[in-house]
Amino acid sequence: MDIGFIGGGEVADAIMDRLREVGHRLHRHPHAHGCRSLRALVQRCDAVMLLLPDASAVERALFADDGLAAGLSGGELLIDLSSLSPEQAAANAARIAELGGQLVDAPVSGGAKGYRIDLGGSDAACAWAESLLRLFTSTVERAGGPGAGQRARLARSAGRTADRTGDDPDGLHRLLCLMAFDEADCALSAG
Repeated sequence: MDIGFIGGGEVADAIMDRLREVGHRLHRHPHAHGCRSLRALVQRCDAVMLLLPDASAVERALFADDGLAAGLSGGELLIDLSSLSPEQAAANAARIAELGGQLVDAPVSGGAKGYRIDLGGSDAACAWAESLLRLFTSTVERAGGPGAGQRARLARSAGRTADRTGDDPDGLHRLLCLMAFDEADCALSAG
């Protein structure tokens, strides 16, 4: 399978090395913008993974004039390993779906002890993505629909903060806001 990869760094290198080891052809693009077209990358790949530093870099990679969205012909899988807000991840997935593609949010975390992926997206996209993600980590958990992978990552992060600081009602409040309430409800109840 031809897999595109956008991003760089130690984690990206480890993921790409493992995908090559099992026989996939990797096409790397180191940045969200540059001299080579991202449109051309998605056109020659079955799936494209993104591991970028922030939401604006993901936005450029996906939706710039010559970005990935411009090259979608229908059915391509985009796997966003970056850390974004759940709302941004869900919005990106909706925009890609309107263009005929599939986008899952799959924020990668971990390190020396291994990587963990919380997966959010449609059932079909998650099933396809999971088959690729399990090639480099055994810890892939489906969290729900678009944006749910990011929400699970944030909830786990809030739990780690609570574990380190003991009783953390503010962390619990943030977790509840992420899971069940909208921002207006949280703002009212926090005051």
